[in-house]
Amino acid sequence: MRKLIQILWGVFLFTFPFSVRFLVYEQASYRFGNFNPWVTGFVYLPEILLGIIFVLWLILNVRRAAWSVLREYKILFVFLFLFLLNAAVVTLLKGDAILLGFFLLRIIEVAIVYLLVADEVLPVQTTVTILLSGALFQIVLGYLQWRLNHSLGLSILGEQAVSGDVLGVAKNDLAEGVKQIRPYGTFLHPNILAAYLMAILFISLNYIKGSRLTFWLIVLTAGIWFTGSRAAAIATIACFGLLILFSFVKDIKNRKSIILGILLFLVVANAWIFTYSGAIRTGDPAWQERLNQNVISRSMVVAQPLGVGVSNFTLEMENFASEKLMPWEFQPVHDTYFLVMNEVGIQGLLILLAAIVLFFWKYWKGEYVLPLMALILVAPFDHYLWDSFVGMMLIGLAAGFYSLKTEA
Repeated sequence: MRKLIQILWGVFLFTFPFSVRFLVYEQASYRFGNFNPWVTGFVYLPEILLGIIFVLWLILNVRRAAWSVLREYKILFVFLFLFLLNAAVVTLLKGDAILLGFFLLRIIEVAIVYLLVADEVLPVQTTVTILLSGALFQIVLGYLQWRLNHSLGLSILGEQAVSGDVLGVAKNDLAEGVKQIRPYGTFLHPNILAAYLMAILFISLNYIKGSRLTFWLIVLTAGIWFTGSRAAAIATIACFGLLILFSFVKDIKNRKSIILGILLFLVVANAWIFTYSGAIRTGDPAWQERLNQNVISRSMVVAQPLGVGVSNFTLEMENFASEKLMPWEFQPVHDTYFLVMNEVGIQGLLILLAAIVLFFWKYWKGEYVLPLMALILVAPFDHYLWDSFVGMMLIGLAAGFYSLKTEA
């Protein structure tokens, strides 16, 4: 059975970016005209595979009791329990219990991915090789999409059907009004592809050496740049800077202090942007739209400081907008921390931030911090780490690899 589990786990690691999904709940999906995926319940084909793997893993390990990782992080699981309890109470009082169920399911799946990586179902080098192969596959697909300026017809893999003249698709403006789509592979958006490549880049750095390291550094950083995600590019550069800094700072306490300093800076910077977004003006329509979302987010927090419920942001945002929103403007605020605060309250965000600080201070793992830090740094620029299947799986992968080794 172990061999079967290893094969299925390898398949999952390669295919979890495939956005093959089935719609199973859509009570409020068309409330504002356009289809709203953030209040819609989907089941993804890869998560069905993950469930099968986990059941088989449990059967194989029920007598071996392979729960040492859970015991090691028991304090963190107290924080997780409090966070989820708060989310459940807020959502049951103000939101949709079924959408809460989908959210809790995804949290369980994050824990499953974390456990399977930490338990080394596959040897670490094999896992890294599969992840790198999957990344290369996505980069090739993205290049072909960019080259042809339309999708490749791979709907069987969950590829979205898009082209340069389709509205609502992430694209760049070229000369003479030509629209060039951004590469997205089998993901739902190029920004998620960028985060996926970024996470795999920093996961793999500790496990590949020599010419292979040079090759993958070039391929993955080029892939991140090619997606056009400025947030992922900034986070990637910042993490490389952190890696260089760590090469000079050897003392563990000093490294911890650097990480906590970065986290404090993020909190202060986010608080400033949250407060003053309404006064900021930019010539970039995309960034201005995000600033306008921040204003709505702030108004929502002032009126509902305890939260509006998981997945309820887009259903509530019209009540806090200064003018009528167009159907395509009903999107979650593009800052994971703001979205967490809106949906599960100020108290939920404080629990999450406390857990992050505890995770890095008490359970230090040296350079293995980089994949998680990359995700923490990209979180202020988008919402997919909170409300997308693939985004949550990246958190599980990064956390799983973080637990594998301890710095001496």
